[in-house]
Amino acid sequence: MAGQEAERRTRTLNAQFMAYLEKHRIYELFHEIATQLVLKRPDDPVVFMKQYLELAKKRLDIPKIILIAPPGFDRMALAKVLQEELGVHPLSLRNLRDAFSQSDDEACRCEESEDLASTMRTILESGILHESGWLLVDLPRTKKEARIFQRIGIIPTHVIQLVVSNEPENWQNIFTDVACNQTSNQINESKDPRTRRYLKNLQGLREAYAHALIVKKNDFKEVEVGIRSIDELGKDCAKLAKMRKLCGAPSLLRIALIGSRGSGCTTLAQYLAERFNLVHIDYDYIAEQTRLQQNPLGEMLRLFEEKWGERPKPEIRIKIVEKHISGYECLKRGWVLTGYPKTVEDFQLLDLIATPPNRVIFVEVSGDVCRERLLNRRYNVDTGSKHNLSTRKYVDKDDCRLGVHPKDYRLIVERDLQEYDENVIDMMKYAGESAIKIDANQEERVVREKVEAFLMRAAPSWQSRIPRPPPEIDPMDIEYEPDGEPISKVLSNVCTCEPKYSFI
Repeated sequence: MAGQEAERRTRTLNAQFMAYLEKHRIYELFHEIATQLVLKRPDDPVVFMKQYLELAKKRLDIPKIILIAPPGFDRMALAKVLQEELGVHPLSLRNLRDAFSQSDDEACRCEESEDLASTMRTILESGILHESGWLLVDLPRTKKEARIFQRIGIIPTHVIQLVVSNEPENWQNIFTDVACNQTSNQINESKDPRTRRYLKNLQGLREAYAHALIVKKNDFKEVEVGIRSIDELGKDCAKLAKMRKLCGAPSLLRIALIGSRGSGCTTLAQYLAERFNLVHIDYDYIAEQTRLQQNPLGEMLRLFEEKWGERPKPEIRIKIVEKHISGYECLKRGWVLTGYPKTVEDFQLLDLIATPPNRVIFVEVSGDVCRERLLNRRYNVDTGSKHNLSTRKYVDKDDCRLGVHPKDYRLIVERDLQEYDENVIDMMKYAGESAIKIDANQEERVVREKVEAFLMRAAPSWQSRIPRPPPEIDPMDIEYEPDGEPISKVLSNVCTCEPKYSFI
């Protein structure tokens, strides 16, 4: 018994530590520091880490993008859209050449590549792009040039390759120069030297940046971009650039599926529980089980419902959820939660527990569809099986008695749908970019694939969801204490000077 209790405490602590590491992105922070240590190889790595630590924390979400596109593609127009969407500063081959006054020639020479990389490093070390990030529009051009950039520490977070089909009408929206557009329609890949050079170097660039490559197809037939403009393409690329990269950190899925009744959240949660070996926690079910228990929490639930006819307060609802989330199986396997949170206050309380959700998914279905599903739902009073009158997938016999669940009466359904509509917008605003919205009006297979793709990616940043209280003590109000520790500035003159490192 003592051994089981010790194991339970250990499992609880491990889950809390993992949630803390995810919340503050400790794995990503040290992955960034380790990368810079390998690239810089400083003589004093401890001093280097101390100086780089603050900058590394700020740079975790700063985009550093390389754009790869075929000749004739209006890269600068796309770069301007990305600048508006992400705040990145675009840099072109001409910009870097102007910095050291080279000729305007597209040929790639080794000595020029060294100069370009050195110029880029000088710009980055100046610190002017530390807050905004950068976008290389037409650099690097070859695998060798890419390796030169990598050796001095110019490492992108995302590399976006645009693939354009050969049909002339697919180029109408991606040019601003009419002459260039007319030329592109007459291009024959086997004769155009720029296209041949691009295709020759493309595979090498893909190999050099395989870890960060995003292939974005601009094929009108497959994704219907015949009417899509540069602005629309840029916004799609910006969404891809906002996705965080995996850095090898361990992760345990803790999913909150938020949707109205009848949206299919429960069915989706059951699928995810089986697919990823998670524990499915449905709030309505565990609340009913808690209400029947002879313990203080159960008595409090019955008190609210029987004496006042009210639903439990948010403080009670979170206790019900936390009790199950902190269970052994949930800490060991992870969980998927449905039916909760119901309000922003619920969401905030859920974020304050030891193991909050690290994936939040809003399942969007029109109210009419949800209403139709709930009002047509019937249960076999003998077996408990679920049926839907609209699909006719039930046996219409005398021995098949179907009944309506009390929660599926029209009055209850309308109340629940209205309550969800009143709270979902505020919950989405609170979740911000840490959550995704899934259109569940599509086929079930498509919905599952989109959810799985989201779960396979690195967890989005959810630290911003938790409101931070103001500091209790203003550092400027602290007076000097004679018996306290000496001020570091006083000792700076007697301490050995540290080497000063510059960062890209």
